[in-house]
Formats: sequence, structure tokens, C-alpha cells
Amino acid sequence: MSAFDKDYYQIMQVDEMAESVVIAAAYKALAAKYHPDRNTSADATRRMQALNEAYEVLSDPHKRADYDRQRLPRRNGQANDASQPAMPAQTALADARLRERFERIAQRIREVQEKSLQQIQTVQERSAQQIRDIQERAAQQVKEVQDRAAQQIREIQQRTAEQIRSIQEGL
Repeated sequence: MSAFDKDYYQIMQVDEMAESVVIAAAYKALAAKYHPDRNTSADATRRMQALNEAYEVLSDPHKRADYDRQRLPRRNGQANDASQPAMPAQTALADARLRERFERIAQRIREVQEKSLQQIQTVQERSAQQIRDIQERAAQQVKEVQDRAAQQIREIQQRTAEQIRSIQEGL
């Protein structure tokens, strides 16, 4: 029995349109259920082997696409070998499913990108506000230092002028 004669989706208990995260979650749950260390039934090892085989194919996008292309004609009772090409309608259906899966993934990527851009923009706005606040505080501190320095200079000038008057009066 070839890999294409097995229904990996049925083994994994997922829909044919299931996304990779669903397949991974199903694998994890079924592996916990059928692992021979946890399940003492006679067919636990066989079920686990089938589960591993199904997951290996369905978790790899390229293997899954090949499996889907080969699977559809076989499901309809037709071999898909070099002597008998796949039916165009069946191939089109498999391609349509792959395109639909691709579009869902592309849409998810666009959503993640949009959310990321919004988060980046929020961080940039916060950073810009923090920079403005820091600049404002620094400007205030510089002004305070300048005012104190100017005051000290005036006091020194005033004392110097008094000393000069005192010296002049003493001459």
C-alpha cells in the first residue's frame, strides 16, 4: 500500500483544508493518546506509526502538496501513473484547494504584517513623545543652569565692582 492509498487526513482526524497549526495540534493530541508508552492496546504501535507517517507528510508543505495532487485521482478510483494522467478537473480541484490554502496563508501573513506595522507605529509614536519630553526637560535644565550661571556672574561682577570702588577710595 503506497502513501497515496492512505488517507492521512483521516488518520490525523483533520479536515483536508486544515492549516499547519491545526495539524500540529491534532498530532500532539493523538500522539499523547496512542503512544505505546501510554496506550497498552495491541494496535497502539501501529496507530502511532501511521500517525507519524501522516504527520511527516502533512506537516511539510511540499510533501503535502504532492500528496494532495496524487491523492485526489486515487480517491476517485483512478491510478495516477505515467500510463494514465490525472483528470484535468481533479487536478484543477486539487490546485484550487492548494490556491485556497495559499490565499488563507497569504491573508494571515497580511494580517500579521498589518498588526506588526501598527505596533511599530505605536512604539515609534511613544518613542517620539518620550524624546520630546526628554528634550523639553533638558532644555528646562539648561535654562536653569544658564540662569544660575548668569546670576553668579552678576554677583561676581557686583563684588568685583565693590572691591574696585573700595580700592579706588583707598587710594
